[in-house]
Formats: sequence, C-alpha cells, structure tokens
Amino acid sequence: MKRLNKISKEKAQRILFIAVLVLVFGVFFISLSLLNPGENPTPNDPDPPIEEPEEPEVEYETIIAPYKAANIEIIRRFWSQDKEKEIQEMSMFVYDTRYTMSRGISFAAAENENFEVVASLSGIVKEISNSDIYGKVVFIEHEDGLVTEYWSLSEVSVETGDEVAQGDKIGISGESSYDMSAENHIHFRILVNGIPTDPELLIGKAVNEINAN
Repeated sequence: MKRLNKISKEKAQRILFIAVLVLVFGVFFISLSLLNPGENPTPNDPDPPIEEPEEPEVEYETIIAPYKAANIEIIRRFWSQDKEKEIQEMSMFVYDTRYTMSRGISFAAAENENFEVVASLSGIVKEISNSDIYGKVVFIEHEDGLVTEYWSLSEVSVETGDEVAQGDKIGISGESSYDMSAENHIHFRILVNGIPTDPELLIGKAVNEINAN
C-alpha cells in the first residue's frame, strides 16, 4: 500500500511538472503572437530601408529679349567670322572714322520710337554708368557666370545694388554717339564668364544649359 502511494505521488509530480512546462511555453508563444500578429518571429530581420525624401526640382530661368513691345526688330547683329557676309555687314558700324565690330545685338522700334528695356534675367544691378559715348549703361550680374549689359539708355529706372526680377523695367531706349546710325535703340550684350557671346544664340535657353555646352 505504501509503495502504491509512493508511485502515485511521483506520477503526480511528473504530471504537474509537464503541465507547468506546457503553461510556460503557451504563455511564451502567446506573447510572441501579440507582439508580431500574423508574422513568424524573425529576430535577425534587417531594418526596413529608409526612403530618402525627393529633392525638389530646380527651375532655371530662360533668357528673354530685353523688351516687351511687339514692334521691335534687330538692327545690329553680333559679329562673328563664321557668319554670312550679309550678317557680317549688319554687324559692323562706323565709330570715329573706323569700322567697329558689334559684340552684342541692337534692337530698335518702328519709326524710331522709345521703348521700355527690361531685365532679360533676374539678378543684381552691379553698376550704372553714364557715358558721352555709350549713353547710360546698366550692368546686371546673374548666377552661373552670366552678366547682361544694356547700353544706349536715355533713362535708367534702377539703382546700383537693386535686385531685379526677369522682366522688370531697366530703363528707356535712347541714342549714343558710339553707333549714331542706329538712332534710337538699345544695345544688348551677354557675357559668359567674362566673354561676350552672341545673344541670339542664348535667348530662349535656360541658364543651366549655357555653361553645360
């Protein structure tokens, strides 16, 4: 009888031990399922990749002609050795008894009328000069090594240090002794890294395309 009681006690202890183990593992797996519902535990999974924010697209200005009036035409072109003879002749004028090659382009209105001159690009007015030869001249500095120059103005509407937006009024066209045959006009020049460049090749281009070529 005592032996039977001893066996029953040992059996009861084993059953209790197994029940405790089942309970512990049950609690463990229930905890995992609550932390990661619907997923198998994968403790070594790498962290998800971090998405980099997209860089905003930069918008570059496109160079415009230095006027808004509709009745403006080119009367003097940029001189270049590789241009046709007719254009070369249009790119030269007499100053002080000598032929001079144009390093910009000149615009004039019909019937020799005055017209508003505007900034071809946004920038900062770096200098304003008043010359007996060239008339009033405005120099505007832009980004990417560009400078625009507006010669032969009769009136100036900006001051040195002004920030101007593209299309803002710079002044009024006029005459100069440098190119008397042009009469009332504006002589427009663009310098790229200090070098005069044909404005006809640059008008209509975005500024980031210019130094890329």
